[in-house]
Amino acid sequence: MYKPHFSYTDSNINLDVIKKNLEDYQLNNKKSEYAYDFQHNIIPVYDLNKLKNNKNYDEINNSIKKDIYDNFFHNTGVIIIKNCYSENIIDKYNIWSSDMLEKCKNDKNIKHPKQSGKYLINDVITRMSNTNSELFMELLFNPCLNFITDLLLGFSKFGSVTGHIINGKGDRQKSHVDYPGHIGSGLFWENNVDKFKNLNTYYQVNNILPYYSLQVLISCCHMNIDNGSTEVVPCSHLLENLDVNIHNNNVYEFFEKYFVNVTLDKGDILLFNRGLCHRGGKNTTNMPRNALIMQCVWLWGIGQEIINYEEVKKKIENTKTFKNMSEHEKKNVLQRLKSPYPINVKNHT
Repeated sequence: MYKPHFSYTDSNINLDVIKKNLEDYQLNNKKSEYAYDFQHNIIPVYDLNKLKNNKNYDEINNSIKKDIYDNFFHNTGVIIIKNCYSENIIDKYNIWSSDMLEKCKNDKNIKHPKQSGKYLINDVITRMSNTNSELFMELLFNPCLNFITDLLLGFSKFGSVTGHIINGKGDRQKSHVDYPGHIGSGLFWENNVDKFKNLNTYYQVNNILPYYSLQVLISCCHMNIDNGSTEVVPCSHLLENLDVNIHNNNVYEFFEKYFVNVTLDKGDILLFNRGLCHRGGKNTTNMPRNALIMQCVWLWGIGQEIINYEEVKKKIENTKTFKNMSEHEKKNVLQRLKSPYPINVKNHT
């Protein structure tokens, strides 16, 4: 049987080439005229509320849309959107998060397997739709969030939603790239680089997966280097074969001096390419750091977690928010939770 393969072996990884490429990408990064700030002189920061007409995000001009798209995929691979959520909504989530963390403390997957001191609230979609469906609608179907993820993915659906809490003095995470190529996490990959190579071609990994999914972090408090904000290596998603190379010890250590911490206020969102080298930071304070993490995938992709669609659908259809939506808006809400395929072809094509 033919097995697709990569055009390299681990033994010929050239750190000098990786170093030159990364530094060239960062040095030649194009500065956006629409971003009002650049963290670490490279990560673009946007405020869509200042760029749109009235309340309609779709009316944001095409030059701005192209600028955001190009930065995310072809330049930095990471962007910050200011003031996506009101403090009131985030405060409500923080209360829900605190209550839910206590209720799910006996979950098998409550502790992050790769980061000491981090706790996870898994299956947020089902849990929140059951316990606070109005908050669920406010968080997942925020116009700013949906606009930006649709801009980047075409039409985005939710692949996974998880609460991440780093306790005070919690350690930093291991450097990695994300689903679906997160070889160091997930039972399927068996922490086996060769398995990943045998199941993907060079072209798929470097030309398809970068556009397959993205990560969204909703900041639920002020986040910075002190309390363990996300650490990223801007432009690292442009390096070839990083899914595999990050598991080479020399490459892993190489990235250490290139990490920078993002700074976020409550209600800001951080978006980064699934192929970007990143990790959760070290919380040096005594206070927990709280964030809500969303993985979004394109309509034809497979999300990471199982969503109990029928159960969730019943809950949100009874919300005031859903009932006040147009039929088109309702259809979009449900489509973000359920893929159009596969279907039962015995009934229709």
